[in-house]
Amino acid sequence: MLAKTALGLLFILLIWGNAVSGLKAGLACPDWPLCHGEVIPPFRWDIYVEFSHRVIGGITSIVLFILCYRRFRAYKKNYRILPLLVGVLLLFQIVLGGIVVLAKLPVNLTTIHFTNAMVIFSITLYMVYFDGVRRKPDFRFSGPARIFFTLSLLVFIQASLGAYVRHLGAGLACPDFPTCLGYWIPPELSGKVLAHFTHRTVAYLLTLVFIFVLILSIKSERLRNARKNMSWAVALLFLQIGLGIIVVTSKLLFYVTAIHLAIGLLIFSLCLLTWFGYISKDTVAEKTS
Repeated sequence: MLAKTALGLLFILLIWGNAVSGLKAGLACPDWPLCHGEVIPPFRWDIYVEFSHRVIGGITSIVLFILCYRRFRAYKKNYRILPLLVGVLLLFQIVLGGIVVLAKLPVNLTTIHFTNAMVIFSITLYMVYFDGVRRKPDFRFSGPARIFFTLSLLVFIQASLGAYVRHLGAGLACPDFPTCLGYWIPPELSGKVLAHFTHRTVAYLLTLVFIFVLILSIKSERLRNARKNMSWAVALLFLQIGLGIIVVTSKLLFYVTAIHLAIGLLIFSLCLLTWFGYISKDTVAEKTS
């Protein structure tokens, strides 16, 4: 229950952070760790959008630290490095969040801030799946495990690229769809146009890769256990592309961009859970067999 709570809070925190960015409220609290020099800032809608993000972040951090302590005690040998790593990354995330605000939201640091949060989310999902008692990892890294690890990595890269596009202010660098500035391939691929066009192109390629893996899971007995997750992932990818179109045509409407990220996190989670399924060992089954 604690692990799922931590994961749920992380999910909400990531989505709320996206909404803060979409509402241009990232500097509504221009100082850190206080907000306008106060523990409880003066009331204004944009201030409380940003301030509530900090509050959710604080609650999430406390729950995550407790989870890391429990998993450290439950895990054996080298696996203990994972809860320790989450603790270190979480401390880094807190400090980096302060630096991002004080430095007035530089693009590279805000992107690193999001990417680090995605890494924390990934390992937390791992700690939800592998409790150290009922399930433990069995890293033989077979063919199926390699496939879904690679898929997870590709989605992670695409999500990070999306964060870069958002923080760069390139969300409307290609204001039309399906073309970009009236071209299938813009003549001047540089700066914001290059970032946006690359994000679009990777989305199309990812969809083709996922469809290919889904077909493999239907035809191959070795990938049978991945069929359900991959069916959901492909369906969500088509929804994600549709949302991407709405993001552009709605001129980056904040709640649409937040839903866009939420769907991306669900796809990422499906890939990770499928990978975990191929590297897991059920210790309960071992004891009863």
